Parts: sequence; structure tokens; C-alpha cells
Amino acid sequence: MKEIVYPIDLPSRNHNHMQDKEEIENLIIDNVKTLIEEIYNDDFQFNESFCLDNYIQSRLPITRTEVEIWFIDRNEKTIQQYAMEVRVNKVKELLVYTNLDPIAIARKLGYSSVWIMSDELMQLTGLPISFFQNIKQQKEDMAKRQQ
Repeated sequence: MKEIVYPIDLPSRNHNHMQDKEEIENLIIDNVKTLIEEIYNDDFQFNESFCLDNYIQSRLPITRTEVEIWFIDRNEKTIQQYAMEVRVNKVKELLVYTNLDPIAIARKLGYSSVWIMSDELMQLTGLPISFFQNIKQQKEDMAKRQQ
């Protein structure tokens, strides 16, 4: 897992202070997004006590509250909402393109249960796990017919 890199030097002096502040805020927000995407796209090792908020805070040079304000201002959603979208998109991908069962997917993505994963999937897409499993089955059936 890559560490988030923060600017050590202030941006060049030919910018005014507001541009400097905005550049730093944007860099930190981009780094938070990248961190979330890496967590759910890599083989991150979740433990039972994993807490996304604490994990993100441990990698921030300032308070998470301040970053949350910037994040909402620029993305019109919270960090948690963004993380949920990334994770649910990964659930959909794994359901359609892998042979992992829902239990394995839930474990892989740090859900404490399939029920919670299913609830988030339904909340964001309006579709149950079976919908994505059916897409996978239809793809496999079509591939068999083309052979």
C-alpha cells in the first residue's frame, strides 16, 4: 500500500496565498480519494478493528474534520459516501467478473457481513446481489453459445 505524499514545500511564490491554500486542499483531497480507491482495488488486509475514518486520519497532516469540509465542498458528498460508492462499484465488478461468492467478496472488501454488503448495494443501485450474479450468468451463457 502506497503512503499518501504531502507537499513539503509551499507552492511557488508567484501564486497568492489563496491559490497556495487551494492547491494544498486539492492535493490532500485527491490523496484521500486515491487512498480509498487503493484500499478497495488492491488486496488490502482488513482486520476486525479496521475503521476507515481512523485509517484516513492516520494519514492526514491535519484533522479529518477539516478535510471533510473541503471534501464536501468540492465533491458534494462526504468521504464516507465516496468510500461507499467506490466499495459498491468494486462489489458489482467482483460479482460480474469473478467467480467469488458473495461471502468471499464481503470478506475481501472488509464488510462484516454479506447482509451489510447487500444493503449498501441495494441502497446505492436499487439492485440486489442476484441481479449482478444473473449478468455474470448471462455473459457465461452467451460465451458458451458463441463457442
